Amino acid sequence: MDSLGLAAILYAAALALWCVTSMAANRRRAASFTVALGVLEVAVIGLAILDASNLIGGQHGSEVATNIGYLITLVAILPVTAAVVRLDPGRWGSAALAIGCLLVIVVAIRLQQTLHAGHA
Repeated sequence: MDSLGLAAILYAAALALWCVTSMAANRRRAASFTVALGVLEVAVIGLAILDASNLIGGQHGSEVATNIGYLITLVAILPVTAAVVRLDPGRWGSAALAIGCLLVIVVAIRLQQTLHAGHA
């Protein structure tokens, strides 16, 4: 896994932990969380650009269609999750954002796996 992918995964895990902590304490998310979520989305877009350039350059595994599906999903997870919870700054909004961050982790890992599938 490349360093940007690893950094995005670790950062998403930290944001998920932040959301779970806010949820457990039953308090509102800090305003700075929105900025932190934006930083994660920038990292995700960076991953998407790198992956798309690998696909265009012919450096891909045998699961190209699956890889493109994961690519689209990776970029869409955070905006969709944020839009759904924008009116709930409380406990359940934090839970939904934690799940969104965990989904970013899973999809980023699967994206890397499908990119290199078939390269043994």
